[in-house]
Amino acid sequence: MYTFFVILLILTSILLVISVLMQSSKGDGMVAMTAGSSVLGGRGAATFLSKFTQWAGILFFVLILAINITVARRDTGGAESVVQRQSGKQVATQASGLSAPANIEIEQPTEQPQPEERK
Repeated sequence: MYTFFVILLILTSILLVISVLMQSSKGDGMVAMTAGSSVLGGRGAATFLSKFTQWAGILFFVLILAINITVARRDTGGAESVVQRQSGKQVATQASGLSAPANIEIEQPTEQPQPEERK
């Protein structure tokens, strides 16, 4: 599903770029090259291209949300983060009285500074 969404996102982004480039700004832009077409000629070009650009933009953002939801569902299989797993190992090692593994550094708590008395 993820691959399908990514392919659709790539195609949508290409169509979005093309539709933005074909719209006329204050000058004629690339619309002047397609003036012979009945769909893209005159006033029809502005309405068709602007509506197409709006729908392509909406589809672009919907696909991005779908990809993020797909990735989030795939990543929550373990239900705990790397930090939680690592902290659990450190606590278990300290509580069991065993020596810590050589490749993991565990910071020992330092003494907290005492507040100075004001005179």
